Formats: sequence, C-alpha cells, structure tokens
Amino acid sequence: MARGEGESSSAFFQRLRPRFLDWEPPTDEQKALEVKARRDARQAELKRVTDLAQTREAEKAALRKRRSKAKARAKISRG
Repeated sequence: MARGEGESSSAFFQRLRPRFLDWEPPTDEQKALEVKARRDARQAELKRVTDLAQTREAEKAALRKRRSKAKARAKISRG
C-alpha cells in the first residue's frame, strides 16, 4: 500500500493499523440484548416445531378416522 499523494505519515500508518486492535468487549447491555435475541429465537423455533408436530398429528388423526370409517362401511356392506 503506497502512501497517497498529500497523505501524512500518521494517517498512512493509522490506515495500515489492524482493525482487531481497536476491538472493545461488548457492554453488559449488548450482552443482555444478545441473550434476549437468542432466547426469542429459541422460543420461536420451539413454537414452529410444536405447531408443525401438532399439524402432523392432526393429519394422522384425520387419516385414522377416515380409515376406520371406510373399514366400518366395508364391514357393513359385507354384512
């Protein structure tokens, strides 16, 4: 990286400075927000999975009900 025209040496070296040296640890408020975001995401995922399971269970129950009715009709018609 060449020094730009009219750029001071301090600006040149500041531009070359690695960004990780400026890292600051997260504040307690930022940590709390991250924890809340993870908790909300976990609850949303649990709700999605639970709803999906309930839907599948309802479909299975409807299928069982249809099969039992068909079986009963077949039994009556054989009679």
